[in-house]
Amino acid sequence: MDRGRKRSCAATADRISNLPCNVVDHILTNLPLRDAVRTSVLSSEWRYKWVTVPYLSFDWTSKANLSGKHNIESVIYQVLILHRGPIIKFKLNVVDLEPSPAIGHWLRFLSNHRLEELILQFSSYLSHKPVPNDLYTLDHLRHLYLVRAQLKSPLAFKGFSRLVRLDLENVYTPYGEFKQFISKCPLLEYLNVYSNSLVPDLEIDAPKLKLFHFSGLFISICFKNTPVLDEISITLNDTTKQAAAQDSGYKLIKFFGPVSSSVKRLKVNGNFLQFLGGAGRVPQKLPQSLRHLTVLQLSDINFILTVEVACSLCLIRSSQNLQILEVTSRTTRNNDEEAAAQFLKAQQNCELTFSRLENVKINDLSGSEPEMEFLKLLLSAATALMKLEVMSKYACAIEEESKILKELVRFRRASIKAEIIFQDRAHNI
Repeated sequence: MDRGRKRSCAATADRISNLPCNVVDHILTNLPLRDAVRTSVLSSEWRYKWVTVPYLSFDWTSKANLSGKHNIESVIYQVLILHRGPIIKFKLNVVDLEPSPAIGHWLRFLSNHRLEELILQFSSYLSHKPVPNDLYTLDHLRHLYLVRAQLKSPLAFKGFSRLVRLDLENVYTPYGEFKQFISKCPLLEYLNVYSNSLVPDLEIDAPKLKLFHFSGLFISICFKNTPVLDEISITLNDTTKQAAAQDSGYKLIKFFGPVSSSVKRLKVNGNFLQFLGGAGRVPQKLPQSLRHLTVLQLSDINFILTVEVACSLCLIRSSQNLQILEVTSRTTRNNDEEAAAQFLKAQQNCELTFSRLENVKINDLSGSEPEMEFLKLLLSAATALMKLEVMSKYACAIEEESKILKELVRFRRASIKAEIIFQDRAHNI
């Protein structure tokens, strides 16, 4: 190697070694932990840089990522012992990982480092092993993400006074635990719950909560104290395990009453609308309007089921400031269309005006009679409509698409500016 090239390499090495600490930390943070440790062999300058990285991620999701020469627990112990400075984020996602005393020791160590973000992803929740109680000593925590574990706080638990975000994925909570835990997080703003098992009680007391996402199964749900909640997303996986419906109007009012003055974005699916509607009579409007709701997304709506259609219309009618409506259909053409179609035809006689609705998108349209009656109703009542996007369920079925489009353009439009855009699946791939 000539002298010029050596000087060039040396200058490059100097530039890297002399980077600001925050830039070095950013580089090391975005490397897998094993690679970050390996930077210690680059030079004497880099030998101990990795021990001050504020984000520790043990993300070994495959046995192929692990070295057979080293015990996982001993590696993590060694990294923690050698670490210097604050640890802001700690992620643990190790193959075959289950709650154990060792994890309790690590959490106890982290409690002295003002940890702000903790991600614990366990391999199995079937044993319902609770997370070690040392978790509840992390009083500087701002974000907690738990996957496949049991959440059971000790009696002495005072709460997470700084927690802003909570993500629970397939986390088992004994009856009453969810309610108690949430109420002890006074600054909670973002709550995401995903569960394949039945959540017994979803009573949410969170005065600072802004966003709530749920996907899974529950017996009951109630917003008790959520005055600033502006986004709700609920995907109910099944309705067969839900508590028996009493009066559908009561269930609709009970659910939307506490959030009627705050919610701005709402996404619910057909199963949840069935849960709210039950077998009773669905009111045309809620007694308290959703006056701030501007975006409504209705997914997996079966237009053949009158209860889902009635609940959908109830929400639309109750949202006088609604601007964006997106509906995804799961309707299958069959001989049961008549009842739902007649119900929607009857709505044409009601005085309906959607004065703020500007954009409507319908996905997976099959062309069933109830679907077309629903679109007919919207077009005749949406006086400010600018655009109706329709995505056909069919791909390259030209004859079926042509029939749907011809019917659509014949419908009366309350807005002279309304544009109809029709596409099929083939053009959206």
